[in-house]
Amino acid sequence: MTDTFLQHSQGTRPDVIIDDVFPEGIVDMDFAHEAQTLLVATGSDTLSLLRSDGTLLETGRRLPGVRRVVWAPAGRFGAAVVDRDTVVCLDSRLRPIWDVQVTGGVLAVAIAPHGSHLAICAASGRTHIVSIDRRPLARFDTIRPLTCVHFLSDQPRLLGAAEFGHLCCHELDGTEVWNERIGWNIGNLDVTGCGRRILLAAFGHGVQVLSGRGRSKGAFLIDGDPCYVCASRNRQRIAVLTQNARVLRMNFEGEIQWAGDLSDDPPQKICLGPFGDRLFIAGQSGRLVLLKW
Repeated sequence: MTDTFLQHSQGTRPDVIIDDVFPEGIVDMDFAHEAQTLLVATGSDTLSLLRSDGTLLETGRRLPGVRRVVWAPAGRFGAAVVDRDTVVCLDSRLRPIWDVQVTGGVLAVAIAPHGSHLAICAASGRTHIVSIDRRPLARFDTIRPLTCVHFLSDQPRLLGAAEFGHLCCHELDGTEVWNERIGWNIGNLDVTGCGRRILLAAFGHGVQVLSGRGRSKGAFLIDGDPCYVCASRNRQRIAVLTQNARVLRMNFEGEIQWAGDLSDDPPQKICLGPFGDRLFIAGQSGRLVLLKW
């Protein structure tokens, strides 16, 4: 399996640390950078927690209808979107703590670095910020519903993006810090650990690079349309997934250091480690691979 996976790749050859299969398929996954643990949601409505060496810490936790997961970098709390309109808060052993139903459905959810806050973005255009013990802390409305949201790690703020060009930053009390109109729809956004660079997977417009205030700093134009991007916390490496099932690992100067054509098993999600030397790839078949450089 490993040889097949790497035979359509170019660049610095990685070591394969994990090569496993979840036969029921992988619905979503998220990596905790500090705890070095990976939360995986499967097509059979189960949650599993793995160490970065592949060791299973928790497995078989049932959560019917799970569609999306987020896992706090510290690994103490997480959250899952269930049946598109319910958010379930999880403890470090993946046990449900509480849940809340969101009228109209959930478009995005994010968790703060230490698990202290959750941001829940509703299809109505309202974003709710709640504490991990379910206390409502703030709510605010945006001109369009936020489809991507991300807590900053260096200051208590929340970044969000909506379709058709809206990017914004809010304090945790809901106060808007800034907003920018951008010229692209995006697949997702990520931020470096220092918060000085925002990366947008902007499909036909490449990977857009912005300052911490949302001002354009240029773009990485690559072969394929980026639909997902993730950055290492130390601002050294970027990983990109394209719509034609290519995965690229590059530096912040835009130099591609590894690229793989994974169209035989199109990736559903990628996660990059905090130093950019580890890359998790979840394939359509349920295959989970961890590459290490």
